[in-house]
Amino acid sequence: MTFVIGTTQASYHLADIQLPEAMSQPIQPVVPQSAKCQKLGFLHARYNGRMIPAFIDPKAADALSQTWDTTEHDILICTHQKVGTHLTKKFIVEILRTAGVLDTHHPAADGDIGKGAVPWPEVTASQNGVGAFLNFLDRTKGQPRVFYTHANIDELPVRNLHPKTKLVMTYRDPKGAAVSQYHFYKKHPTLGVSPDMTMAQFVNFFVDGDLYFGDYHQHVKSYFEASKFGVNPDQLCILRYEDLVEDKLNSVKRLSQFLLGHPLASPEQETAVADSTEFNTMKNAILTNPGTFHFNADRFFRSGRTDDWKAQLSKELANRIDQKTEAQWGALRAPLVTVRNADANQTKLAA
Repeated sequence: MTFVIGTTQASYHLADIQLPEAMSQPIQPVVPQSAKCQKLGFLHARYNGRMIPAFIDPKAADALSQTWDTTEHDILICTHQKVGTHLTKKFIVEILRTAGVLDTHHPAADGDIGKGAVPWPEVTASQNGVGAFLNFLDRTKGQPRVFYTHANIDELPVRNLHPKTKLVMTYRDPKGAAVSQYHFYKKHPTLGVSPDMTMAQFVNFFVDGDLYFGDYHQHVKSYFEASKFGVNPDQLCILRYEDLVEDKLNSVKRLSQFLLGHPLASPEQETAVADSTEFNTMKNAILTNPGTFHFNADRFFRSGRTDDWKAQLSKELANRIDQKTEAQWGALRAPLVTVRNADANQTKLAA
């Protein structure tokens, strides 16, 4: 583990923190070569044995784990890639805005869900220096703050995790995650993934588990077993992407209760938040006013659907992923979700 549960109230003043000179400046990652890189791209470094994109430097993650103490105001979105990270950010930011808990100077006060308002700490530290991240902490001290990371529960980039820091983990049907990652990686401008890579080749990588941020199934499993790492169950909320898409109103209610300790003030407010997270509404809002959002929404907001994997995975490929899902998650009760409008004792894998 790279963090401990503590009660420290962090107070960051850059003048009081002694950072190595190299960590005070933007970090240039070193990209190792591998058989996968030579054949299909996937430029990467390694952190604790897991692949990470070349724009993240392992030294930056280590520096964060030696300096960052979260506070009771912090919210960490903990997702693997392409499972609804930006959608989760939108739900959370809109709930906080609607509840009136963000002051007018807060980076997310105008609804921005980009990197300047909802930072990815490892990337901020890698590209702008650890000092830039600590400056963000200083500017937002005492206010609700939202961050996101793709780290497993055992390698969150913090030194001390405050027992009242809230963690939100979103996961999705692994078949949907695989298809979305396949398209995303091929489009990403810095990963060097070959446009000739086939879906079958990618599914081999996905099932093998040696992809960016490690094995998807293990990532999800780590959060369902978070209590093994000292995380209080009350500080963790686990969401399904499928519910964020198909059951928005109940998702708003659940997240509001978790984040605020109470519902939003009115059903009208809940409906407004839910409406703001509709795929086209959210996409158009970012295109109109991107703020610090770092991707072209036209290119990277692909479908917003939960079932498009059915048209893109052969039966054989879908079965391969399902077999791994059953092997990894079958013994866990939590990833099995109750079928809507069915007997409470009937369960199925997230679909």
